[in-house]
Amino acid sequence: MKKLGSKTVLAVVLAMVMMFVGATLAAAAEQAQGTATKAAAPTKTKAKKAVVNKDLVKKVQTALNSAGYKVKVDGKMGKETRTALKDYQKKNGLKATGRLTKATLTKLGVSK
Repeated sequence: MKKLGSKTVLAVVLAMVMMFVGATLAAAAEQAQGTATKAAAPTKTKAKKAVVNKDLVKKVQTALNSAGYKVKVDGKMGKETRTALKDYQKKNGLKATGRLTKATLTKLGVSK
């Protein structure tokens, strides 16, 4: 077996250390990039439905019917009620959200 000189051994050790450091840095950079991508991606959160008092919805539905709309008075904020409410809001200069806002309730003459 051939004996290696101290400079050769040092060069081999240095090369191995550099390979290890390079691989470690590459892995860290890849992981950081993956984390940044995940952090930048928008998270999907399901919108919470507002809990609406059934009696209040019935009052609103009755008021909408009095205003000329034809909605079923069932206390549910269904599509029919939301559509009528949105149209009412739009025609009365309110922000058309289809939701029960204080301004809409006041305009309809409905109290909580």
